[in-house]
Amino acid sequence: MDMEQKLYDKGIEKYPLASAIGQNLFFVIYFAVAFIGMSFLQINNIPIVSIIYIVFIGIMLIFVLRKHLCTHCFYYGKVCGTGWGKLAACLFKKNSGNYELGGKLAGVTWMLAMFLPLIGMVIALILNWFSITITLLLVIFIILSVVNFFVHKKSCAKCKMRFICPGSTAK
Repeated sequence: MDMEQKLYDKGIEKYPLASAIGQNLFFVIYFAVAFIGMSFLQINNIPIVSIIYIVFIGIMLIFVLRKHLCTHCFYYGKVCGTGWGKLAACLFKKNSGNYELGGKLAGVTWMLAMFLPLIGMVIALILNWFSITITLLLVIFIILSVVNFFVHKKSCAKCKMRFICPGSTAK
């Protein structure tokens, strides 16, 4: 038995579907708060920053990272903590992506997913004379970011890929 197979011996085979659905609903709320919070940054009444952000997040999370990470994962074709292993199997062939590139892109994607809204909302807050609405959205986004970290960490603790995944918080 090789080292990689030994790493798979512990961890759950399949995450509960309800957990994956809940995680995705959380992400919808998380990114919606980011979108709305940055929507106060407008050019000609168009929330261009929010639109660019949500298109970037959508492309990276639905397509790019699924190809480069999930096609190499134990949970490819299975329900993982997010259910994205199933999504990846619908979109791409197994091992069709570049795992190393995926790890790097995941780090950049999640950093931008968190820091762009923080910076955007702070700028919007200053430009809008410290709006209560933007302040509230910023606080909610910060709280959701902390929750996201702990949910991710808890999910990683049960994952068969936790010791080799570049995005694991359980190492």
